[in-house]
Amino acid sequence: MQMAKLEQIQMKRPTREDQRAQRATPRRLLTTRREALSLYREILRYSNLFVHRDEHGRMWRDVLRANARAEFDVARHEPDPELINRMIVTGRDAVQRIVDSYMRKRQRIIAEETVQPQVPGM
Repeated sequence: MQMAKLEQIQMKRPTREDQRAQRATPRRLLTTRREALSLYREILRYSNLFVHRDEHGRMWRDVLRANARAEFDVARHEPDPELINRMIVTGRDAVQRIVDSYMRKRQRIIAEETVQPQVPGM
């Protein structure tokens, strides 16, 4: 009796749903990896906007890039997909807030310069 049960268990083929689940898992991981790389590249692109220096004389661009690299290196071997997705969403939100803030400040500076034209020699 037990031998027949054992043979049935061993001979059981995976269902189509099982096969889809197995195929979806690597695809999901690749998607997460792709999204993380996309976020990293986006950070590198937007870091070029920050050309001013910090209080230590370092370019903010370089500081932002080093911090981004450190954050991504720490999270590189994170096994929890839910946590990875949460980090990606948080990162995208942070990048968007920083870029929006930068653009508002830039527009304000441009508006101030157009209202008060600079007189040469003063």
